[in-house]
Amino acid sequence: MQFFQPHSSHLLPRWFPAVAVLAVACFSGTPTAQAQTITSIGGLSFGSFVASTGGTIAVSASGGRNKTGSVILLAQGGASTAAQFTVSGTAAAIYTITLPADGTVALVDDSGHSMVLNGFISYPSATGTLSGGGTQMLSVGATLSVNNAQARGSYSGAFPVTVHYN
Repeated sequence: MQFFQPHSSHLLPRWFPAVAVLAVACFSGTPTAQAQTITSIGGLSFGSFVASTGGTIAVSASGGRNKTGSVILLAQGGASTAAQFTVSGTAAAIYTITLPADGTVALVDDSGHSMVLNGFISYPSATGTLSGGGTQMLSVGATLSVNNAQARGSYSGAFPVTVHYN
């Protein structure tokens, strides 16, 4: 998988390290009803940004992106996206969603530099109900902690999404 990394010095002052990040969603499903499944159809992406002196980048369950601190969000390199899953099974089945705890997931580059993910959020939030056709979309966002002078590069990682059917 290739990740965008801005290289053009006319876009950014040379002393700003640029970081492109894409978190690839992995999941674990725990079906207890007949033929219940969860399928990943898209990864969580924080898009491209400049770390500067650090801060956070939050991607909502709808894919919107906000920042705190001195992080600079860039339009080049792809948009931010929430992770997307399809939950399928018995029509009208109710399920609970378990997301990772704060500080338990990190994105890492090829040199071992890392950034921690916190504040995982989903839509639906705590429980979901499958439609009459037996499906529902599940979206997951999170907040990325960007360190002061974070090394530029492509960062990736995985996180579990657990679905327990009631």
